[in-house]
Amino acid sequence: MHKLLFTISILITYSFYGQEDYSSFYFEDSQPSNVSSIFEIQDSYLGSYYKQNDSLVRIIIEKDSIYTEFGILFIISQEELKKNKSITIENSLVHGIQPNRGIPFKIIEDTIYAVLIQQDLLFKPDSNHILKQQKNNYFLNSKNEKGYFSTTLLSLQSDTLMLKEIDHLEVFNLLQKIKIFKEVEQNNIKTYIANPTQNELNIFIREQGFSDLLKYHL
Repeated sequence: MHKLLFTISILITYSFYGQEDYSSFYFEDSQPSNVSSIFEIQDSYLGSYYKQNDSLVRIIIEKDSIYTEFGILFIISQEELKKNKSITIENSLVHGIQPNRGIPFKIIEDTIYAVLIQQDLLFKPDSNHILKQQKNNYFLNSKNEKGYFSTTLLSLQSDTLMLKEIDHLEVFNLLQKIKIFKEVEQNNIKTYIANPTQNELNIFIREQGFSDLLKYHL
């Protein structure tokens, strides 16, 4: 059985000559550091948004949580259907792909195309996931095991939802403008930590420091 997986993000594999070439970036505190955390997203954001150029991937925003949803496409030939006794068709559903549940399918030129929808929690405010809002931006802060934070910007412009993350190597010159910016090294692996003031964070955002952009549409 052939299987094509459509996911919420694109995985990029880098080739390194040694561990010293690898690095990561975090904020020292949840951002913006002087803004109180919140636990709900305003009503105007709520709904389902499809990823640009890939409608099998979408984001679902609820008042207190954000989910990602993607489809796994199964392609089954008639020959394979005859050979594989664990896969059957009943009541217009394909059984044997998902435990105890059938999934919808379509037949095109004697080939079965079935889509299994998967849903994963992307963000929900709690002690390790800090939600903050400033003007038109929501800040999705996630704490790692060291207590540092990775931060994603969430914003809505008309019917376009935008998720922005930091590629620290791409915007390293902007990060170096932050006064409190340090390097921690463990086992030849570098971690860069920034603790910007409110003004420094605003400048970093304005100068496109959150450069890794994904767009979703209603």
